[in-house]
Amino acid sequence: MPELYRQMYSFDREFGAPGPANKPTMATTQWSRSRTILYSTLIVLSVLLLIEGIFRLRFAYQHKGFNTSLYIQGNTLQQEDSLLVFRNRPFYLDATRQFQHNSEGMRSEPGRTAMPTKTANDYWVFLFGASAMEGMGSNKDGEWLDITGRRDYPWNETIAFYLQQELQAALADKKVTVFNAANSSFTLEQSVLRYQELSRRYKMDMVISMDGQNNPEQLGPGQTVMDWVRQDWDRRPVKSFPLNIIVPLTSHSAAAHTLKQWSFQRRMENRLEKNAEEKYPRRTYWSGFDWGELAVGAYTDSMQRSVSAYFEQLQTFDSLLTAQQQPHLLLMQPHLIFRDREKMKMTEKALWNYYCTAFNTAARNRFLQELRNGMQSHGNDSSSTVRLLNAPDTLSAPVFADYCHFTPEANRFIAQWLATEVLRQKR
Repeated sequence: MPELYRQMYSFDREFGAPGPANKPTMATTQWSRSRTILYSTLIVLSVLLLIEGIFRLRFAYQHKGFNTSLYIQGNTLQQEDSLLVFRNRPFYLDATRQFQHNSEGMRSEPGRTAMPTKTANDYWVFLFGASAMEGMGSNKDGEWLDITGRRDYPWNETIAFYLQQELQAALADKKVTVFNAANSSFTLEQSVLRYQELSRRYKMDMVISMDGQNNPEQLGPGQTVMDWVRQDWDRRPVKSFPLNIIVPLTSHSAAAHTLKQWSFQRRMENRLEKNAEEKYPRRTYWSGFDWGELAVGAYTDSMQRSVSAYFEQLQTFDSLLTAQQQPHLLLMQPHLIFRDREKMKMTEKALWNYYCTAFNTAARNRFLQELRNGMQSHGNDSSSTVRLLNAPDTLSAPVFADYCHFTPEANRFIAQWLATEVLRQKR
């Protein structure tokens, strides 16, 4: 029997039968857990890298020929700029292929990002200003878009495109190009700086700027408009959580960028489809009231500084262009509060009532009135290079898509009006 026990014990040790001699040690257990965590992490990372690789290939295929990159597409529409504080990001392609910023950040036809070389047969018009000139539809904040359903315009439905068509028809011996150098949220001061920057590189046959809606209604003692622009830029949501975390991620990850774009576009499509299916209930709601009353504030010292700053800058711009013998036209942009109510139909009445309820800022309204009064005091004859663009105020067709952005009909009308003025100067 003792011999039998000895043989069985030897067998167990050789082939690993359970027993005290084969019981896992603490070190073995810890090593196995660490190995499991390591292998799991490697597997997860490998899967994520594979997914990212697939989305990068998909991105490269979808954006082939557009001269853009993941960093550009995953980033913000505008970027910081040492001269202008901010500006359109060059080569940025709209997610729905409606437009693209060219190498100078100007809204252009998708795929046409290079600035051409000017020849003797070319006639170049440069447009400056802000979002209305650039081609924005209804403001996405608040209920403007729910009232109108008006999305941002593609490159070939903007004032710039229609103006180019009008001028080309009239100047058959020239190749006309209208460059859309306007930039959303720009003040008059930024338009001047933008002109100075571009005029060093390009010869312009005509300059048109439409401004006034983005300048601040109040300035503190010693504060300049550009001081205010820098402060406003620093308060933008992109500077704060969560966008200050999301944007760096989407500008470096194709998968994250695709997810963000899909989420945004899906929400936008759902919003537009729902409003269309329900026949724009917010339009019906806001048009069902009597006309709202406009609030008008006091003319304070801080507002007087803002008004003075605007007209001083306007005079500076006009004098600069005149001294350079640069044909030009400087315009004050139309606004909903100056629209002839008798010409308004249902949609514009809804916009008016919504404005008087949700955006009825007394100081802002007074500031805009003071700018308009100042423009009228300058005169508005056809020979002036500084003009109040008030022709749309009495247009029978719908003009506004919110408080200061235009309908397609207004874009065409303004382009035709501008073409007449350009041809008048050219003669």
